[in-house]
Order: sequence, then C-alpha cells, then structure tokens
Amino acid sequence: MNIWNKYDFAMSGLGKKSKILAKIKHFFKCVKWSKQRITRGYCDCDVWEMFSFLQTLIPDMLQTLKDTRMGSPGYLGENYTNENGILVNDTCHEEWNCILDKMIFLWREAEEDTCSQKNPFDEAHSKAMDEFTERFGLFGNKLQTEKELEENRKRGGGGTIHFMDELPEYKEISDKYREEEKRLEEYRRKCKDEAIDMLKQYFYDLWD
Repeated sequence: MNIWNKYDFAMSGLGKKSKILAKIKHFFKCVKWSKQRITRGYCDCDVWEMFSFLQTLIPDMLQTLKDTRMGSPGYLGENYTNENGILVNDTCHEEWNCILDKMIFLWREAEEDTCSQKNPFDEAHSKAMDEFTERFGLFGNKLQTEKELEENRKRGGGGTIHFMDELPEYKEISDKYREEEKRLEEYRRKCKDEAIDMLKQYFYDLWD
C-alpha cells in the first residue's frame, strides 16, 4: 500500500542503462502518486492493479474498523432486560466482531500473498526449475531442434520455448505443482466470492 517502498525503487532500475536516472524518475512518479492519493483518494498505480489494491485496502480498513469502532449494528445480538429493568443489547458487539473477523479472513485468503494455504510442492518445483534452467538454459533454449532453430532464423529472431514438463524427469513435479495451483486458485476464488457476498450484505453497516 505504501507508494514509497524499497522494492519498487530497486525494480525501477532493472534493465536500465542508468539506474540512478531511473530511480530519480521513479522518485518524481512517487511524488505525483502521493499527491493523487491526497487529492482524490487513489493514484494511477492503484488503478493499474485495482483488484490487488482493493484486496489489501478492504481488509486493512475492516481491521481498523474492528479495532477502533465505538458501536455495533443494533439489529444484531438479542435485546434483554438487565437487573436494573433496562432494555439493553450488548451481545451485538460479539456477533459483529465475528462477522468482521470472517470478512477480514476471507479477503486475506483471496489474495495470494496473504492466503494461509500454500502450494506444498513450491520448494521442490522451484528447485527442479533451477536445475532445468541450469541444464537446458532459460526457457529451455538448449532443447531447440535444428528445425526449430531454422524456422526461428527465417522468422527473424525469437526462439521456441520448451517447458520443464516436456522431460520425463520433471513431469511428475510439474503436474503435482500445477494441480495444486489450480486447487489454490479455486479456493481463493471462492473466498473472494464469499467476501463480496458479505460485503454486499453488510455494506451499509460499515460505519462507526
């Protein structure tokens, strides 16, 4: 969420002839984006990845609401008469806490970086990918056949990409990793859908 972060400054100079000049240009972009955040509430780079921006912003705001709010929706909980004969409802607070907690959880689960479920084959797959790249080059360029090389030359450049799962020794880990990624994507999608349904249901209650 922070525009001024070390990672973006480091990446701004990647592949540039003058890294210093690239960082200076990025500095002025950050100034512009900061002004946009102040004047209109969002900046251009927030729009570029709006889904990611909202996946971070909404749960953060919900957490702040939960931690700092003064009251809860009165239709939650149950009314009862206390020992002084006064009709009260203080059970709404606990119920509202549970609702907010669930919304926060779902929004964080819907985002890959904050999702609690991870691919158990990630480490093995990364290790296999590093080995594949070391043996056969980036994008498997050393696996290109003479026919592919000739066709690429006729096209005027480029290369034929070969993937790790084309080789028997890497196919099993590739398939396991891919299947788990599909499962995780579906899980995060379901969390997103449920989070949006809850946002629709409690939208007008999100105030204090």
